[in-house]
Amino acid sequence: MDKISDLKQVIIKTLDINKAQDIITINLKDKSSMADYMIIASGTSSRHIQSLSEQVLKKLKNNGVKDSKIEG
Repeated sequence: MDKISDLKQVIIKTLDINKAQDIITINLKDKSSMADYMIIASGTSSRHIQSLSEQVLKKLKNNGVKDSKIEG
């Protein structure tokens, strides 16, 4: 498995563990030069969504993606 697929699985698992709702993965390979996947999820409140983004950011940094940040 390649690193991108591994990161996708880490993100999905992190969202699922933290009770994100309606997790959707859109494959953008060969459709976009910016990304291979888009992962969309919703939460129960703005505080829940903020927590989800912080957890995903933490997991990304633990997996070697150092230049990640939260916007918005």
